[in-house]
Amino acid sequence: MKPITPERLYEILSAQRLRYASSLLELERKLFENEAFANDGESCFALVTQYPHGPGAFFTDYDPGFIKQLLRRCPRLNLSFDLPPGAQLEIGRIRGLKPCAVSTESFACDGDAPAAPIDPHIRLLAAEEFDLVRPIVRCEDDIKFAEKIFVWAEGGQIVGYLCCSPSFADVWDVNHIFTLPEHRGKGIGTALAYAYLKTMREQGLVPYYSGVTNPASAAAARKAGFQLCGTRYAFTYKRPKFKW
Repeated sequence: MKPITPERLYEILSAQRLRYASSLLELERKLFENEAFANDGESCFALVTQYPHGPGAFFTDYDPGFIKQLLRRCPRLNLSFDLPPGAQLEIGRIRGLKPCAVSTESFACDGDAPAAPIDPHIRLLAAEEFDLVRPIVRCEDDIKFAEKIFVWAEGGQIVGYLCCSPSFADVWDVNHIFTLPEHRGKGIGTALAYAYLKTMREQGLVPYYSGVTNPASAAAARKAGFQLCGTRYAFTYKRPKFKW
């Protein structure tokens, strides 16, 4: 495959996020107490919205001063920071801001489509076949929000699947990947990730694999041909009882 640097992947995905998030600002204003906060510049983009678990802010790069501006207006806030490989999160010490236990890694591929064929055990389901996954599905949302489902079948039984859907203009993301416990360790997850990567690149799309939290999934992504393009750090904020 044509090599591409992780920094370039991060630039591509950040640009996609900016265009996508900017188009949602009017909607976000309605969701978050009729307001949305945004600083769209060279150093920072932030979008604040109301999630079911509380208000949240997503950052592509960041500006510590802008973060403090947000926290002055929000007594409670969930914050997520996406940073390119090797970058350190430096926001200083802010009272009331606590890191969540787990950071997540994101992978992507923007090179040429790989030449190796997809394993014959794998096939892409048609939309009317999505219910075939239901006997082993981990979460109903896997099917509800999927636009493509790749499955691995043995002896007429589906033992693993990968669900994906478009996130941005030309970027797709993995919603969930799962293999039955008794079939793990055979490389099925890696093969499904490779099928997803190859299919997306052949269609001129950027395959994204976000939200990776464990070493096994990260290893599978790399073996399939993905490159690390960013790490997400999550924090919760609760305003302490003191004056700014």
